[in-house]
Amino acid sequence: MQENLTNHQRAENYSTVSLENLNDDCLECIFERINDSPAQIQVARTCKRFRYIMLRLWKRNPDNRILVLEHWTNILPHSEDLEYFLQAMRKEFHTVRLIDECLSVFLREMEEMGIKEIPGVERCELQDEVMECYPKDEDIELLTKLLPNLKYLSLNTPITGCFISKFEYLEELHLYAEYSKVFEMKPEFLNELLLNLRYLRVLDIRTFEVSKLTLTPDIAKCMVLQELKLNLNTLKTALDYVLMMPQLRHLKVLLDQDVDFSSILNVDSFDYKIYETKEFIHILEEKSSSIIGLAVDLYFMPLSLNWDLNMKYLNCNKLKLLALCNCDYESNFFDRYTHMNQLEILCLRHASSLENDTVMKFLKACPQLQHLDISYCMQVNKSLLTAITEYLSQQERAHKLCIYYRMSGLETEVERNSAYWSSQKYVRLCFDFPPNSDIGLSYVYRGFVFNFEPSIENSH
Repeated sequence: MQENLTNHQRAENYSTVSLENLNDDCLECIFERINDSPAQIQVARTCKRFRYIMLRLWKRNPDNRILVLEHWTNILPHSEDLEYFLQAMRKEFHTVRLIDECLSVFLREMEEMGIKEIPGVERCELQDEVMECYPKDEDIELLTKLLPNLKYLSLNTPITGCFISKFEYLEELHLYAEYSKVFEMKPEFLNELLLNLRYLRVLDIRTFEVSKLTLTPDIAKCMVLQELKLNLNTLKTALDYVLMMPQLRHLKVLLDQDVDFSSILNVDSFDYKIYETKEFIHILEEKSSSIIGLAVDLYFMPLSLNWDLNMKYLNCNKLKLLALCNCDYESNFFDRYTHMNQLEILCLRHASSLENDTVMKFLKACPQLQHLDISYCMQVNKSLLTAITEYLSQQERAHKLCIYYRMSGLETEVERNSAYWSSQKYVRLCFDFPPNSDIGLSYVYRGFVFNFEPSIENSH
């Protein structure tokens, strides 16, 4: 019957087919070819079905689930389109990011659009290095209502800390910025959040230069806090209580640098070192049995040559991370550490006297080694790479060794023969820094880090 239809009849049948007659999958194939965002909004406004399909496409793009208001304002310059999109995606956003934007302005715009709550957002990042528009206490309170299920909050602007404890589900709070702030969090609000945020696992309250913040014994009551980053001045006020924290895994300490730069006559001869090692040694003595990671910036906190001569603090069968940076000791100083059979990350960045032989001693004695950072070590040379690859080719290791070589004696060789070295089976050469490392001449800038293994009673 169909083959007997005239061309005119066929044309009439086809002309009756419209978008509404197509199934959702066909419509999705058509709509995903619309690249213009305002045009997508027009399609979504047509009917509930088109809105549903377009929303499905928006949700598929992970970038659409990050709320950066300035970004979306540029893409959707008409306020009606912007409001429509934000309202449609309100329950789909998982991250809010404000870069050099004023929090109070953002909150006001959300209110004007009728957005009172964004329930799916678990991460909020506020970074302001230009506007200097500091959040007020009432801004933080409004933010707790807008983002009631927040788990991660990062702020590099000064805040008093008021209302932070109202983020009921907060797990991570990061307040550090690599520059001086006008003021710090107030001690009473710090204590308030320590007592009330029962899910808090990570807390970073460091201040770039000098901290006057104090801790109370209540820090020991933080039952789930695992990572604590703070200034040495702050740690001094409650060191023993910090060490009593039942879940403490990671302690990062920034040395306070109280320097009157206007009084420096010669920047090249001025001694920037901070000779405060009492708390560092106390932690070693109290927690030696559970230390599995140690990082020290030896430029700012110089330790004596014999500080751990007999290895009475560090357990060679437990240590997984060792970072001794800015070290000007002779290369044989490191020999005492070359038999750590569980070591996974070794960072000897900017060790002025480090030589090939010492590196090979570590490699042969540390079968678990995965990351080797010898950046800024000028005494090592290209023959080290040959020795490493030859040795590893004889071993049955399941992982490559990542070698970090920035501005070391290896850099010229790696750049000259990059194709050859990138094809090697057992090594991966990285012009970068190891996991969780600070950027620069040390694994931990101007301070020290301890990693602790969980105690048996808290590991279940």
